Amino acid sequence: MVKDCKIKVLALVLMLMMALMSSCGDGLVIPDEYKYDDFSQFIKLGEYKGLEYEDMKAQVSKEELQESIDEMLAESAGSKQVKKGTVKEDSKINIDYCGSIDGVEFDGGSAEGVDVDMADNNFIDGFAEGILGHEAGTTFDIHVTFPENYGAEELAGKDAVFKITVNYIEEESAPEYNDEWVKKNTDFDTVEEFEKSLKEEILNNKSTDSANDQRAELFNRILDDSEVIEYPEKEYNNRYNKIVETYKNYAMSSDTEWADYLSDEMGMTEKEFDDMAEKTAKSAVKQELVLHAIAAAEEIAPSKDDYRSYLDKLLEDAGITADKFKENKGITIEQYAEQNDLYTALLYEKVMDKVMEYSIAK
Repeated sequence: MVKDCKIKVLALVLMLMMALMSSCGDGLVIPDEYKYDDFSQFIKLGEYKGLEYEDMKAQVSKEELQESIDEMLAESAGSKQVKKGTVKEDSKINIDYCGSIDGVEFDGGSAEGVDVDMADNNFIDGFAEGILGHEAGTTFDIHVTFPENYGAEELAGKDAVFKITVNYIEEESAPEYNDEWVKKNTDFDTVEEFEKSLKEEILNNKSTDSANDQRAELFNRILDDSEVIEYPEKEYNNRYNKIVETYKNYAMSSDTEWADYLSDEMGMTEKEFDDMAEKTAKSAVKQELVLHAIAAAEEIAPSKDDYRSYLDKLLEDAGITADKFKENKGITIEQYAEQNDLYTALLYEKVMDKVMEYSIAK
């Protein structure tokens, strides 16, 4: 009898352990917030049914299609070394140089085979400018003056002469746009097939952007039409404290006292920062109240399975696995979701799906 009792107790313990593992083992947490039966104590919800919106049909112009093709061609472009032509402001060149002061070469002033982007370089003033207009394959002198605050004291403020040889100019070799290029750089065999698919892709992206814009515009109208009666203490404090904690972590990471960080980095007094944090927290809570109030009225309650599917879809759309996400970010997708409140993003999608059902396209 005693043995039978122990077996039953053990079985119960195992069942409890299994329940705990299945409920929290995947690390996915649904926020324990806005669990109110009556949202009317907090917010007077604006009208969200029967709203009109302008249905902008997405289209793809010839110019948009060509722009995308040109971008892909540029990405696949090669380059060639040209030993003729003139150095221009946007040229990429290769040079040898030898610097001297009063006819004597100085340490660190000479190099061979140096690649120079004329549009983006860190040479002293006058160096790159002195190369402009010269021909590839030529050798010439340029005269420069080192800055007074130059890092090497023995060179600071000194006049110098650099003998420059432009070895070559690097030019992009634009590929020819044809079936051969399409086969090599895409999953298609012909220009016609490729352009048809690319146009569909652009159209889908524009349609998605347009739909997102319509949803955002409708949500903002509902938000403007809604009025907060009272901010729920728990959620407001959470948002306010998170804002303060975020900026204090910034100050800590920069090894700066809080008051100094506010004045030097943000240009604020503590009172001005508190006002900003309060305004930001109230704005966030109002948006969340509107979402949760509509969700409650429409009986929208995304489950843990819904949440899991939502995160899986985010990973799929980004073309990344959960393991790779953790490797890149240093945290799991579940931890990231909790830190960035992706559950609210899911709730927004579900709520706006319902709002769009009620809305009327003009």
